[in-house]
Amino acid sequence: MSYLCGLKKDAVKDYAHRTSQNANDITYLAEFKVPTDFGSVGAILIENEHHKEVFVESVVIEGPSTGPITVSCNSWVHSKFDNPEKRAFFVDKVSCVPSETPRGLKTLREKELAILRGEGAANVPREKKDRIYDYDMYNDLGDPDKDPDLARPVLGTKDHPYPRRCKTGRPRSKSDPLSELRSNEVYVPRDEAFSEVKNITFNTKTVFSVLKAVVPSLETTIIDKELGFPYFTAIESLFNEGVNLPQLDDNGFLGNILPRLLKSLEDTKNKILLFETPEMIDRDKFGWIRDEEFGRQTLAGLNPLSITLVKEWPLISKLDPVVYGPPESAITKEIVERQIRGFCTLEEAIENKKLYILDYHDIFLPYVHKVREQKNLKTTLYGSRTLMYLTTTGTPRPLAIELVRPPKDNKPQWKRVFTPCWDATGMWLWKLAKVHVLAHDSGYHQLVSHWLRTHCCTEPYIIATNRQLSKMHPIHNLLHPHFRYTMEINALAREALINSGGIIESCFSPGKYSIELSSVAYDQLWRFDQEALPADLIARGMAVEDPDSPHGLKLSIEDYPYANDGLLLWDIIKDWVTNYVNHYYPEENLVKSDEELQAWWTEIRTVGHADKKDEPWWPILNTPKDLIWILTTIIWVASGHHAAVNFGQYDYAGYIPNRATIARVKMPSEDPTDDEWETFKRRPEDELLSALPSQVQATKVMAVLDVLSNHSPDEEYIGAKMEPTFEANPQIKAAYETFAGRLKELERIIDGRNADESLKNRNGVGVVPYNLLKPFSEAGVTVLEYVDGKRFAI
Repeated sequence: MSYLCGLKKDAVKDYAHRTSQNANDITYLAEFKVPTDFGSVGAILIENEHHKEVFVESVVIEGPSTGPITVSCNSWVHSKFDNPEKRAFFVDKVSCVPSETPRGLKTLREKELAILRGEGAANVPREKKDRIYDYDMYNDLGDPDKDPDLARPVLGTKDHPYPRRCKTGRPRSKSDPLSELRSNEVYVPRDEAFSEVKNITFNTKTVFSVLKAVVPSLETTIIDKELGFPYFTAIESLFNEGVNLPQLDDNGFLGNILPRLLKSLEDTKNKILLFETPEMIDRDKFGWIRDEEFGRQTLAGLNPLSITLVKEWPLISKLDPVVYGPPESAITKEIVERQIRGFCTLEEAIENKKLYILDYHDIFLPYVHKVREQKNLKTTLYGSRTLMYLTTTGTPRPLAIELVRPPKDNKPQWKRVFTPCWDATGMWLWKLAKVHVLAHDSGYHQLVSHWLRTHCCTEPYIIATNRQLSKMHPIHNLLHPHFRYTMEINALAREALINSGGIIESCFSPGKYSIELSSVAYDQLWRFDQEALPADLIARGMAVEDPDSPHGLKLSIEDYPYANDGLLLWDIIKDWVTNYVNHYYPEENLVKSDEELQAWWTEIRTVGHADKKDEPWWPILNTPKDLIWILTTIIWVASGHHAAVNFGQYDYAGYIPNRATIARVKMPSEDPTDDEWETFKRRPEDELLSALPSQVQATKVMAVLDVLSNHSPDEEYIGAKMEPTFEANPQIKAAYETFAGRLKELERIIDGRNADESLKNRNGVGVVPYNLLKPFSEAGVTVLEYVDGKRFAI
C-alpha cells in the first residue's frame, strides 16, 4: 500500500514461490512492478493460499531506489480458506503516533485495531487461529463440574477484587453459572503463543511436559501423599540418587527436552528424576540453619520485597479485635532489648533505623482457621511477625518471631513469641518458628511478589497495548519485547499451576485459599504508583528521597543487593525510555492529544484493573514526563522485578528446608497434649521433618523449579537484540545502543560488587553472589538473568 496517497489504487501483487528451505526457514520470492507514481511503500497485504496457517518472520522488498524495505512480521498468517481477509503488516520505518499516520495507512491502522479488539466477532469460544484481545474475570480456576470441592470464587468482583485476564469465550459450567467451563487448552491470541516456532518457548514446553507427565508420575510413584522425609539424608538423596519413575509414555519427547532432569536407567525402561544440587547448598550445606543467612536472604534472596522498616511502636494489628482478639503484638520492648543485648534501647533502634519486620500478620490471620479446616490437605497457618535488628555488618539478625492463632468457638486467641536462646527446648522451638515464617514468606512470595505483581497485573497492560495501540505506534513497539510469552505462560498457570487442585494449592500452606489470598493482597496492598522501584522502597521505609545520593534515594540499609542493583537498572531503563519518548513526543501537548495512547491508559485503569478504577493514586497521563514514569514502571515490573523473584528459585528453594512451601503441623507448644510434648522432647528432629513438605510435595515443587531455572539456548535478554523498528530509526537506534552499552556496564558493576568483601550480603564464605539482576546469562541452571518477557514459576 502507498505510504502517502490516500486514494485507492490498483493492487500491486504477485504470487510468492518457494526458492529455498533449511531446517528452520523457508524462503519465498515474489516479483512486483510498482508504478513510479505509487509513492513510498508503507504496508503490505499477505494472503495465505495454503490450507494451514504459516508463520511469516519477515518480508524484504528489494529494488526501491532508497534501498531495501523491511517488514518484520513475526506473526501467524491464517489460511484464506479459514478467513478470506488478507493480513496487513506495516514497514518497520513507519513507526508514528496517530496524528502523523500517512493518509494511505490511516484506514488500515484503524481496521487492524478493530480486528484485534474483536469488533463484530461472534460471542463464541475463541479458536486457536483467533487474534482477539478482550477481558474477562478469573472465573476459570475452579472445576465445580468435576467435583464440588473444586469450586472456587470468581476473582474480579466486589468481594474479590482482581485484575482481568484474556477472555476465552468458553461456556459456563453446568453446576456454577458464574464459572467458566474448563478445557484441555486455554486460548491466547495466536501471536502470543510461539511454542511451535524454533522452540522459542522451549521453557514453556518443558514446564507443560513436567506438569502433564512428570508430576502425575510422581503422584503415582509415591503412593502415600502425606509421607514425609524420615531423615534429612533422605532429602539429600534427591541430589545423588533421585526418584524412580515408572515408564513415561512420551515417545522420547520428554527425554529430549529434559535430558538433565530425567536420567535413563541402563537396565530398565524406567527413568530417574535426579536433581542438581542447588547452588546455596552446594556452597554451604548448613547455611539454611543459620539466623544470619535467614536475615541475609530478606535482602538478597528470593523475596527481597517484603522487608519493611519499623517506624512505630508498639506493633498493632488493624484487624477487628472482636473477631481476631487483642491487636497488640506480644513482642514487647523488654523482649527486643534483651535480644539487642545492650547495644541500644528500643527507641534508639527505631530512631536509627535498626529495626525491620516481615509482617504477615494481618493478611494471613483471617484465613488461619479456614486453612486448618481443609480436609484434603495436611497444613496449618498462623499470622506472623518476624522482627530483625540491623547489625554493624549490614545484615539483619532475627530477634523474635510471633505466631498468632485467632480465637474461635471456645478457644481464645493464641499468640507466642519465639527468640534465639541457649536452652535446647527454646532453640528447637526457634528453629520450628522459622520453618513456619519461611512457609509464610514462600507463599507470599509466589502468590503476591511473583504471580500477582509480575504476571497477573501485567496481563491487562498486554491486552490494552494490543487493543488500543497500533503496531505502528512507537509505544507499542517499545513495550512489546517485554510482554513476549507472558500471556501464554499465564494461561498455562491457570491450566495447571494456580487452578483448583493444581501445584500451588497442593503444595503451599494456604491450599485452596492460595489465589483467593492474592486477591486480598491486590485489594489491600497493590498500587500502580508503588510498583515503581523507588516508590516501593520509599513505601517500605527502605529508602528516603535524597537529592545528594545516587539515584536520588538514600537507602536505610546500604548493603541491600536487590535495591543497589535494581536502582541502577531502573535508571538505565528510565534513561532509555526518556530518550525514546522525547523523540516521538517533542512537544508536551502531543501526549494528551494522542487518542490511541489516552485510550490505552484509560482502558488499563478502568477495564484491565476495573476493581481499582476509582483509586486516587493512578498517575495522570498528560505530559511526556507522565508517560516516561508509567512506561518505566511497566518495563521494570516485567524485567527487573520479575527476574528478582523468579530466576533464583531453584538455587534458594530447591533445597526444601531452606524455603519450605508449606508447614504441615502446628507448633508443638500450641495446646499440646502430654504425649505430644513428650514426643517432641524425645525426637525434636521428627517434629521438624513432619513440618516440612511431604515427599510428593517436595519433589513436585523441585521438578517445576528445576525446569523454570533452566535457560533455553534461544532465550532473549533485555538489551541483547535490537528490535527492527528501533533499527529503522537512526535516533532510536543510537539511543538503544547506548542503552545496551549501559546494561553491559551494569554486568561489570555487579561483578565488582560481588567481589567486594566488605559487602557481606553478597560476598562471604558459602554466600551465593547476587546475580539476579545481571542482564545476560548462559543456557543451564543459573541465577543470572532478566529477560524481555517471563516464565511462570510456582
